[in-house]
Amino acid sequence: MGLSDGEWQLVLKVWGKVEADIPTHGQAVLISLFKGHPETLEKFEKFKNLKSEDEMKASEDLKKHGAVVLTALGGILKKKGQHEAELKPLAQSHATKHKIPVKYLEFISDSIIQVLQSKHPGDFGADAQGAMKKALELFRNDIAAKYKELGFQG
Repeated sequence: MGLSDGEWQLVLKVWGKVEADIPTHGQAVLISLFKGHPETLEKFEKFKNLKSEDEMKASEDLKKHGAVVLTALGGILKKKGQHEAELKPLAQSHATKHKIPVKYLEFISDSIIQVLQSKHPGDFGADAQGAMKKALELFRNDIAAKYKELGFQG
């Protein structure tokens, strides 16, 4: 299920575009997540009072958290599947403290794909989309395995 070198290159090329403006991308990803799956808002104490897209866009905390999420994901993607050290604390916090189900990681993965499609259509064609979907699936599968080790049935 691993990615080829060429697939990782596609993933990291488009991720370079994300890193050029992580807060804006992170905000867009979280807004997409919350709009598409409002139930996910319940896991975010700071954001569950944000009801409209305008309120979400105006929230500095949401923008900051989006940057934290995408910065962590970028660190994992750059490891090209060799992300055990980065994944372990993330899985620990998301399983035991935040109790984020794997399904929600699927939802945010879809939001990441949507945001990349809308912001970078020229750099995110079918090949790059396929590679990113594989990379995010690898991440989710590895998180799910860690969840299982931790006894979290997310």
